[in-house]
Amino acid sequence: MRSDEFSDRETKARAEKILSGVKTVYMGTNGSHGHPNVRAMSPSKVEGADTLWFVADLNSSKIIELVKDSKAVIYALGPRNAAECRLWGSVTILDDEASKKMVWSDEYKKHLFPDGVNSSNMRVLRFDVSNGHYRGKGGKYGEFKN
Repeated sequence: MRSDEFSDRETKARAEKILSGVKTVYMGTNGSHGHPNVRAMSPSKVEGADTLWFVADLNSSKIIELVKDSKAVIYALGPRNAAECRLWGSVTILDDEASKKMVWSDEYKKHLFPDGVNSSNMRVLRFDVSNGHYRGKGGKYGEFKN
């Protein structure tokens, strides 16, 4: 290991710290037009640097793209110290009641799903991390695999 690298374990811990403090991350998917699509998303639930949960409307472009190719990347920027992490993995689209209830927030009713947790257009996106990269202030970095 070089002096400017973090160990796998420390890298993952630092990525988890960023993820625990962010309200918005950026998800990239493989767009249908041949170019990546990136959009801001608010995680509904974060399980360390292993699994992130989101909600999406069935008719959104991200659902269409993820049905064709479940691979995605998440980018998060630390709120205070300009550290960043990138996570690669795959997304599973869920429509079961248990998943919807697990991630539900009443905020969704105001802005996205007025019919509540049983909205027919609501889908849960489970992003399972396969590997990640962290770069901290001063350029020190590391990678990890799950």
